[in-house]
Amino acid sequence: MTHRSPAPLLLALAVLAAGPSLSADARADEAHEESPSAIAVVCPPSDRFGLRVVAELESLGFRAVILNPAADEPASRASLEAAARDADAIAAIRAVPSGRGVEVWIADRVTGKTVLREIADGVGDADAPDRAAALAIRVVELLRASLLEAALPTPPPGELPATPEIREKLSVHAPSAPPPPSPPSPVLRVSLAPGALLSPGGLGAAASLDLGLALMPSERVGVVAFAALPLTGARLERAQRSVDLSVQLTGVGVRLTTRADRWAPSADLGLALVSLRGTGMTVRSGFGNGESSAMTVVPFLRLGLAFAVTPRFRLRADILASAIAEGVSIQSAERDIATWGQPMMLSSAGVDLGWF
Repeated sequence: MTHRSPAPLLLALAVLAAGPSLSADARADEAHEESPSAIAVVCPPSDRFGLRVVAELESLGFRAVILNPAADEPASRASLEAAARDADAIAAIRAVPSGRGVEVWIADRVTGKTVLREIADGVGDADAPDRAAALAIRVVELLRASLLEAALPTPPPGELPATPEIREKLSVHAPSAPPPPSPPSPVLRVSLAPGALLSPGGLGAAASLDLGLALMPSERVGVVAFAALPLTGARLERAQRSVDLSVQLTGVGVRLTTRADRWAPSADLGLALVSLRGTGMTVRSGFGNGESSAMTVVPFLRLGLAFAVTPRFRLRADILASAIAEGVSIQSAERDIATWGQPMMLSSAGVDLGWF
């Protein structure tokens, strides 16, 4: 009869028995790695300042541990580093009264430094409603400043490595690059826009070509000049007679607008020279210089809106309003059959090009 060796059976039983223990150790190691980094705060459990420091640390995602110091234990680098090691913490904080205020000790095991800073009473905290809270914020900022050195290209050697968690919580992200400066908006603009000139009183609308020139030395105020050239005349048909009226406008004024926005409303205010030529037309006394032609100067208001496709190319629309004080009378057989110029409007839409 062949006898089997009990060794394989004993080994299998040992593995089964050790399995739960190994699994528990692995879970413990994983939980330790996932738990937040700890900061030891050396103070009595009822210390108001210590509790505020704990609250500030926990708000940053750290795990704070309070260690009660011995009554006769002085603050020192050695004792503070020992407290951090005993608590398995990356740093330890302790504050003790000093002649001028509070003396703060911070032992940083990540950078291998101990920070000692005295915060005087009345410096930035005298008017705070809760002095302990204000002091706790300043202490936590000291700790952050020390830990930030771990993110340097050549960090100082420390007792503990800087974990990804610490780098994520305390790293200072580089500021985003500023947007490229926008190209300067052109100062000189030229517009070209077909339009329609009309006036109630019997004559129809006339086609016109509106040429404009604007000089904008500042963002808001500039000067403008324009000429509205007639393409067709306003016409009135009567029995066995027709009346034609051709009108040209030339004006200068002040423009209020913005040349930086994509949508740029504008308002022009100035004076315009009105030149009229026609057949079958007479002009009221004191206005013109002949039966078929006349000129006068009138104030005008023009409102516009431009859309900047690019800084140098815009689409724009304008509407101009004005009025001739005495108007133009169109007569037939010594009877008025139409009037023009009380009021008059010029509407146009086209393009606006910029230079310089």
